[in-house]
Amino acid sequence: MPPPRGVGEVIGLTYTVELVSGTSFIGRLTAVSAEELTFETTDLGLLTVKRPNIKQITLLTQEQARLGYDYLGNGNRLSFAPTARNLRRGEGTVQNIYIFLLGVNYGITDNFSMGALFTWVPEAGSENFFALTPKVSFPVSGDKVHVGAGALIAFQGGNTFTLAYGNTTYGSADNNVTAGVGYAFVRGEYFNTPVFLLGGATRVSRRISLVNETYILTVKDQFDRATFVGGIAGLRMSGQRLSGSLGLMYGLYSYSNSRYGSNEDSDGGAIPFAEVTYRFGRTK
Repeated sequence: MPPPRGVGEVIGLTYTVELVSGTSFIGRLTAVSAEELTFETTDLGLLTVKRPNIKQITLLTQEQARLGYDYLGNGNRLSFAPTARNLRRGEGTVQNIYIFLLGVNYGITDNFSMGALFTWVPEAGSENFFALTPKVSFPVSGDKVHVGAGALIAFQGGNTFTLAYGNTTYGSADNNVTAGVGYAFVRGEYFNTPVFLLGGATRVSRRISLVNETYILTVKDQFDRATFVGGIAGLRMSGQRLSGSLGLMYGLYSYSNSRYGSNEDSDGGAIPFAEVTYRFGRTK
């Protein structure tokens, strides 16, 4: 097996190291040679590892190194919604939601990723849908502020639905806030009511993060007005490659009609939400 792609290792910096055997550790690099790397770890002391035995080595941020956190991805997604942070080149994810919804995303460059989203319900037949999810994003202030744009282009039973969006994310891969707006196109017709997104994630321990995403949609004409607020809130439990989320998918709506006098209604509810994600490939 050839040595893993280099990351310009710098003595004195802290890395998370994944070995070919499947084990991983965090350590401060103390020595470098063409054949091996030596790390100082908190629990195991000095470790010398031959390069062919290293599957992946990733530089930690100062915050991650201070807290002793692993690198767990580039923060490209909340529970479902994309952030403006992109997958790095060669980094990919496979996500399963409710068993029957599967999504795959891959970083083609540091600034562009392509994904696919589809259902696989056997009884649904042609009613299953398939979608492409391209996304482009760029940092505009170091690694703290990113802006992005993308689309969800879905195909179902001969029909096409497109949601185009733009968003901005402030923060790191572990702690971030995202705001975005999207517009829909259904059967080629432009739907001029925007969908707003506000969400964020914060890492509260080495393995646990709190995640929320909220969508706001208001539709109105001369007589009718309907407002929908919904989203997903929960906990994400993360490992080096595998993560999973548990939480609630919630929704609230308010409706009013003045055509025949005052007529107002509102309702809401929540159901359990669960997903599992596998991160594959390498980072830069």
